[in-house]
Amino acid sequence: QGELADVLGRLIETRLTERQRTLIRAELAGVPQAVIAERMGTNRNALYKLGHDARKRLKMRLAAAGVTDEDVRAAFDL
Repeated sequence: QGELADVLGRLIETRLTERQRTLIRAELAGVPQAVIAERMGTNRNALYKLGHDARKRLKMRLAAAGVTDEDVRAAFDL
């Protein structure tokens, strides 16, 4: 779990745009979408698209690193 969290953290820091990093960090901290949208000066639809693109990019990079969906679920009991 720790190793996967490290890989994910590095990917967030190096492979996402600043706005994507801001969104993902806020989501991981449990901040509600409406609050994130207000803080970022955007609407919920644009925020959804930003998050979708960020998660897609992370998933692609994790797959390139040999990490599967099952690995993530197993590591974090999802």
